[in-house]
Amino acid sequence: MRRTFYLAVGAALGVAATRRTRRAKEQAMAALTPTSVAGNVADAIAELGNAVGSFAADVRAGMEERESQLVAVIDEATGVVVRTPPELAGPARPLAEAADRWSPRRRKRT
Repeated sequence: MRRTFYLAVGAALGVAATRRTRRAKEQAMAALTPTSVAGNVADAIAELGNAVGSFAADVRAGMEERESQLVAVIDEATGVVVRTPPELAGPARPLAEAADRWSPRRRKRT
């Protein structure tokens, strides 16, 4: 009885191992087709591009933060305002106002 049990367990493990290795081999062969390799390379390049873009955005944000800190330090130390943010600079002139101004080129002849 014991021998039959161990024979059945061994056969089951052998079948399971064979099926698993065959499945792994098929997946490996499918991964090595030119289309699959090209897709993997394209995905890797896209991921690298996203990582570089994210890094650049982080660097820009850090640079702007550090610049604002340095501007504040210079303002406190010298009392001179280095730069005014656009929202504090006042309203911009409308374009219609510039066209309404007197211009020697637009002078009417009498």
